[in-house]
Formats: sequence, structure tokens, C-alpha cells
Amino acid sequence: MEISTQKRLRLIRQTLSELPPPSNYTPVSDAIERSQTLEEKEIASTLVGLSSLPQSTAVFANPVQHSATAICEGSEIELQIRSFSIRGQVREGEIVAGKLTPAQLIYAGLFGRRPETIDGLDQADVLAALIDRKFYRTIKERRSGLDDRQTVPYLVASFMKAYPEAGPELVIQHLSALKKGETAHRPDQGFSDSRHSGLFLIQQISNHMGNVAIGAMSTYMRYRLEENNDVSVADLAEQTTNFVKQHQADEKTAFQTTYSLLLGREVAKVEGEILEMMGMIQTHHGSAASNMVARYMASLHALSTSDFFVASQMILDGKRHFGAIHNLTRLIQELEVLSTEEQEVLIRERLKGSTSIPTFGHPEISAAGRGNQIQQDPRAAIYLSPLFAAIDKGEIQLSDHQLNRLGIIQRLYQIALVEGVVRPGRENDPPLRLTPNTDFGAWSVQEALGISDADRTLLTYVFRGFGWMMDGREQLQLKIIRPVIAPDPKIVPDTEEDQNVPDQVLSVHDRLRRVDHAFIKN
Repeated sequence: MEISTQKRLRLIRQTLSELPPPSNYTPVSDAIERSQTLEEKEIASTLVGLSSLPQSTAVFANPVQHSATAICEGSEIELQIRSFSIRGQVREGEIVAGKLTPAQLIYAGLFGRRPETIDGLDQADVLAALIDRKFYRTIKERRSGLDDRQTVPYLVASFMKAYPEAGPELVIQHLSALKKGETAHRPDQGFSDSRHSGLFLIQQISNHMGNVAIGAMSTYMRYRLEENNDVSVADLAEQTTNFVKQHQADEKTAFQTTYSLLLGREVAKVEGEILEMMGMIQTHHGSAASNMVARYMASLHALSTSDFFVASQMILDGKRHFGAIHNLTRLIQELEVLSTEEQEVLIRERLKGSTSIPTFGHPEISAAGRGNQIQQDPRAAIYLSPLFAAIDKGEIQLSDHQLNRLGIIQRLYQIALVEGVVRPGRENDPPLRLTPNTDFGAWSVQEALGISDADRTLLTYVFRGFGWMMDGREQLQLKIIRPVIAPDPKIVPDTEEDQNVPDQVLSVHDRLRRVDHAFIKN
């Protein structure tokens, strides 16, 4: 039975206003209490400095939950495979099996439970419609530029004409700055735990999907500029707008349209499925650097929603956080001009020395070892598996150039993990083996689909932005993050007899306490 419009709107407001339950897991506080009980004062004092850290993300964790035996040069190596879930509600196996839509996944992270159907209203469909609507409205939105007020596509086109090599993150940051300047006179609409949770969530989704649209349009424009550098700003904006409008008319989702913009052409069904799988897996992954920045921004009540996303995005593209994607590109460019023999020498020399191979190893996962047990990040395999299936079915054909570059990738895998590395002075030890991380699989898929190096971080940003929202919504319900780094006792001076500082403290205190008006000459 159809529900009334009024009741439908009420159910939608209720859905969007719900907050995820804050975590009650407090390992640091529990450890402080335990150390005090044991009279371990030094331990307790050190832990107090960390007491303001989030007690738990309650979003993702990645413990070892699977194992598999891999054959490496005749040796049996147990791969201890990490696992992850969203709030204990969604497991990675469901994502891999294709049992969840992006909206269902995002819903679980934002609200702390799976979506339901209430009075005929599918909560996941509500969220999906909101995401699409905020994405498509961007092409109609008018904002103030540096000269005058124009549509967003026109402002993006102006930037790309001036800086055709710019990556999407720069365009997002530029337009975010313009928007912030335009709204500087308005009442504060940034982060606050007193804001209406539903309206605030809508604003965050609007801001994020606007950024996704801006970044994706910039990549499409780069393709058009490569074809015709003389195209005018107005024509570039119109071409891009028409491309997006056609996708909207064809009832493509925001994510599907984003993939087409990234490829500079209509995305094939199998390509979209591969990219969507990768995006969903990248939504959140524990206390990654960009997620911690998001928590800090929320905890400190960022003055604008735009700042929240821009700051997190800046960290996402750091040299040690997804920077391996670009580092691997540079390594491949260095290797592909060499002979096979020269490639082998260079790879092994890098592995033997202090310089690592990008996309191998992980700062949080024991992704290297000399024994028969090594931890494995499963994400690389999750990305590559559907790509291999599509190649085997003939659904994706690779150029000779792509095959050459991906052949080098395969050889990196063989040397780093299968064969292992024997370092000088340790010839009698088992070889050091390194497992690939998420960036290994991401780079390979992006290369196979022809995504430009400059645009590869944007793919992660599309879904990771929702991960930042998950963190922010949770963090607003917790205390401020302000960890204190304990100073080295050796540098802490003894109490001084000099009275300059205490004399000033008392003098100011007395003036403020006794004088009728302390700021008038006395």
C-alpha cells in the first residue's frame, strides 16, 4: 500500500537523523585503571596522555581471520589473511560476493546497522537517491568564481584550461576555497554536536558528492583537452555537462557516471563492476591517516564542512598514504625502458638495499617475513580477481603497452614474494618475502582500465569520503581528541628558584582581582 507523502517525508527525516551508537570499548581508560590498581604510576602517567584518543573506531577492524597455504619456490608459506567489517555488520565476504549495493554498505557505516524497509520505505534506496541527487545537482549549481558567478562545470573548465595537467584533488580544493569565500558572511555551518544530525548528514553528503562530481568532471575535461587544446572554456563546460546529463537521463547512478568521467568515455558494465567493487572495499580501513585527520577535524569542530573533506583528502594523497600508487608509476616508467636483464638487476638491488618497492609491505600489517608465516592484505587480490575473470572471458582487452607494464608488475610480485630476497650478510637465512598491499591491486586495475595516474587517488576518494563521514558522526559523540605526548624525563628541567614567572602570575592575578578596571591606567 502506498504511503502518504507526508508520512514518507517523516520516515525519511527519521532515517537520516539516526546516529550510530558510540563505542563503549575503552582500552586506554581500562589500562589506566588497571595500572593504577597495580601502582604502576609511570605507566599510568604515560597512558593518561593518550586518554583522549578515540576509544574505538567501531567501524573497521582488520584482525587475521583467514589463512591459506601458498607455494613459493617449493616452500609452503602460510598467508595469514587480514579481515575487515563495517561496525561488525558487514563482512568483506559479502562485498566480494556482490551481495551488497554501495548504499547498503554506506548505510551500515553511517547508521551503525543494516538498512531496513519500514512501511514500504527502503532505507538504502533513500540513501542511494540522496547520493545521486546531490551528485547530479552539481552540474546545475552556480557559484561565484574569481570574476563572476558561473555554473560549476564552467568554473571547473576555467581551471582546467589554465592548468590542464592538474589532478582532480587540486580542482576540488580550488572550488572548495571559492565556495568557502562565497559563504564566509553566513552563520557558521561547520561541525558541531549541537547541529541537527539529519540536516548535517545531508550537508555532508551534498559537499562530498559535489566534490566527487567536480573531480570527475575535471578528469573528463583533461581527455577533451588532450584531443583539442583549443576548445573554449564554454564548449568544454557544455561538452562535460551534456555527457553527465545523458548519463542522468539513462538513469545511471552517481558512481557509474563518475567511472565514465574517469575513463573519458562510457564505462562498460564489467568495468563499472570492477571499479565499484574496489571502491566499496576502500570505504574504510581502520585508523588510516586520512581517517584520523577526519576524526580530528570533527573533534575540533571544523568551521566548515568543506574543510573537513579537503583536509582529509590532502592526507589521502600523501607520499605515505596512497602515495605508493604514484611511486609505483614512476618505478614502472623507470623499468619499462630497460631490458629484461636490467629490470631484474634494478628490482633486486632495490629490494636488497634500503629502498623498498612501492605497494609491497604495510606499516600496520606484518607483511614481510623470513619464516613460513606472513600476513596478507587481501584487498589486492579482491581487486584483481574480477579483472582476471573479465580478461579470461574476453571482456577486457589490453594493449601491448599495458601488457608490458603489467608484466613488470607480475615480475615484481614474483621476486618480492614468490622468490624472496636474500640480503647481503644473511645468505644462510631464509629469503625475505614481502606481500603486496592494497595499492598493488589498485594500480594494476587502474592501469588495465586506462585510468590516468593523476586521477587514481580520486577513485579512493569517492568511497573513502563516506568513511570519513562515518568517523566524524561517531567522533562528535565522543570527547575531544587531544593526546599529550609524554616528554623525555631527561629534558624536563628541575624546579627553578627564579621568581620571574610566579611573580608575574601573582601580579596579574592581583590586578584582575582587586582593581575596579584592570585595563585602565593605575
